[in-house]
Amino acid sequence: MKRIYLDNCSTSYPKAPELGKHISHYIDNLTLNFNRTSSRYNIENFGFLFDLRQLLCTLFHYNHPECVIFTKNITESLNLLIKGYLNKNDHVIISALEHNSVVRPLNQIGVSYTVIPCNEFGFSKIGEIEKIINKRTKAFIINVASNVFGTVQDIKGISEIANYHHIPLILDTAQSTPYVDIDMESLHVSALAFTGHKGLLGPQGTGGFIIDKDFSDKVSPLIVGGTGSISSSEVQPNFLPDKYSSGTENMPGLYGLNYSLKYIMENLSKIRIKINSITELLLDELKKIEEIRIVGPNRDMDRIGVVSIVSSGSSDKKNGDISSLSDFLMENNIESRVGLHCSPLAHKALGTFPSGTLRFSPGFYTEEDDIYYLCSKIKLFYNSL
Repeated sequence: MKRIYLDNCSTSYPKAPELGKHISHYIDNLTLNFNRTSSRYNIENFGFLFDLRQLLCTLFHYNHPECVIFTKNITESLNLLIKGYLNKNDHVIISALEHNSVVRPLNQIGVSYTVIPCNEFGFSKIGEIEKIINKRTKAFIINVASNVFGTVQDIKGISEIANYHHIPLILDTAQSTPYVDIDMESLHVSALAFTGHKGLLGPQGTGGFIIDKDFSDKVSPLIVGGTGSISSSEVQPNFLPDKYSSGTENMPGLYGLNYSLKYIMENLSKIRIKINSITELLLDELKKIEEIRIVGPNRDMDRIGVVSIVSSGSSDKKNGDISSLSDFLMENNIESRVGLHCSPLAHKALGTFPSGTLRFSPGFYTEEDDIYYLCSKIKLFYNSL
């Protein structure tokens, strides 16, 4: 039976074509400890890392490759940016749909935060932002696109307010990349965190952030140690990228990410069109099922390919449990995600806490027949209650 994978915002599947072969090539032929080992393969390692940095700068419209820092995932990136910049007495402004990768670090170090009010679809009410800025506000931290509801925030509107008040803007692009165009230069973004294993179709264990040079002076590294540079100094280098690049990086993963990102850039327009069309089909077909309710933006609103549903309770039979529905779909080889999706704040904002939602996130390889099959099984589940 065909595997129908609809959890691409957890991690993408399938990955970029022949990604595994390219990672194996690195492991079998190019492995070394970059910037340490005396080897002729250092040149090739430097080349693909620089190439990857340039590709990411092209994607996010920021012309400083040395400002691209690699981490093992976007959670680590956000932790570094938050803990390296903020202190206990600081205040930040966040959207109502933030992930725990932002909320938990803020709570851990005791930084107070105010949530921008949102409407019933999760869009921030831009007109309310001025009211919640205070003298202690040190940053805006905004999830560009929700991992629960697919809502895409008005980053331009938020950035205009942040820039007017000279407050740094930090973006979480875990779900929005590469579907939403982010121009770091024109938006004056201070830092942008990204992941490699979701929309970029790369391997797990890859991610990072791009940081503005001036903002970097205000952000301390989370981990210090060997960088392979100025080893005579017992103090961490202050130049980029070495300031945040201690220890051995996931070179096989980054080699794979370089390959997958090239594939993304070559097919970017096609990928965006496909995700939009398959998401519209999913929304249209789900709306025909009266026993469920879609939570989040409509198809004509700013959204990505993430769709959450709950049981509508409109049936005169018992209200179907979405966890049971998820299990039923899994038995029929349909993979999705049910629960709170590490984003309790988002569920509280849109009224789906504590039970959560059943989430579907199609990918570039999802076919129309997969959507029809999914919806037929959802109907079968409710008809059997």
